Amino acid sequence: MNRALLTLALIGPLTAGCATTRAHTSVVVEAAVQSSGWESVATPADLERINALPERWAKARAAVPKRFAGKLAAEGPLVQPDAALDLPALPPGPYRCRLIRFGGRAPFTSFAPDICYVEGDTKSLSFTKQTGTILPGGWLYADTGKRQIFLGTFRNGSEKIAPSYGHDSARDVAGVIERVAPFRWRLALTQAGKGALLDVYELVPMPPSVPGSSAR
Repeated sequence: MNRALLTLALIGPLTAGCATTRAHTSVVVEAAVQSSGWESVATPADLERINALPERWAKARAAVPKRFAGKLAAEGPLVQPDAALDLPALPPGPYRCRLIRFGGRAPFTSFAPDICYVEGDTKSLSFTKQTGTILPGGWLYADTGKRQIFLGTFRNGSEKIAPSYGHDSARDVAGVIERVAPFRWRLALTQAGKGALLDVYELVPMPPSVPGSSAR
């Protein structure tokens, strides 16, 4: 896939902002069982990190102090490494995306939800985090019947357009998308911030706006 298209694909979702009124489909998009060839797009470093993600899951969970065990358990399948279900593809539309960071120097932290957006169709999907201070954005690739692969870059809050993937290793970001419950997905990133071992985004579809309704 042409990496230069990443920039064009992200402009639409970014300009939509928080006030988007697009209806979110209630049908789970069926993912292809055969890999889409993301391995040829990923940088060698990200390919290695994706393959090592199960080990990172184990280390992160083991590093959570006992005093935070209850909070970790309360997240249910979201933080269970083997919780992936069939049909992992994210349907297009807006999502509430909540970051959970744990392991390492960040024992367990749950942040307030931001807004993310998935744009495209079953053949080409882009993912963009639209609000907050950490703004990953990029492409979603079919991989297996239980996961999608995310390859993208981090955008600074002052930037309207994300840089192209693969041009700056410091800005590249990769992860794995899995469905863990009805209308509940997660994006586990291969690199974490603030001294943590794992960053996981909970992705929950936002309900469609009702015509004529007003915010309170």
